Amino acid sequence: MKTIQSGLLAVTLSMLALNLCGCSGSDRPELGLVIGTITLDDKPVSGIVVVFQPDDGRPARGKTDKEGHYELTYIGKTPGCKVGHNRVQIAPNEEGEDESADAADTESAAPPKRSKPGKVEIPAHYNTKSELEADVQPGENVFDFHLESKPSA
Repeated sequence: MKTIQSGLLAVTLSMLALNLCGCSGSDRPELGLVIGTITLDDKPVSGIVVVFQPDDGRPARGKTDKEGHYELTYIGKTPGCKVGHNRVQIAPNEEGEDESADAADTESAAPPKRSKPGKVEIPAHYNTKSELEADVQPGENVFDFHLESKPSA
């Protein structure tokens, strides 16, 4: 009797494990790895949030480091972004950290404008009214964005 119960338990646990594995993989769309650099007026900007919003589905997010580099994360710690057309929004760090101060201090030119202490001002056409787009492909994608604080004439 003990052997039959052990066998049933093993079969039940195996089926449960297979179902869990199948559920997590089937809900995830095809992803492409996305990396890049954000500059504002030819200077790298740190602490900037980058959001790729696909035409339908979950957005992917990233945050720039001191050199302006970012890598998108789809969900949890899963790197990547949904393959296909994405609208791109670039916004100041939501936490208000002043990570760009280090980069600005090393330059002799004036630092980028700040909307609030610790936040770099990002023009609306890169942010809430973004005109930026990206077509993410399977594999590795590099999307660099060279922003300007004032529109070119």
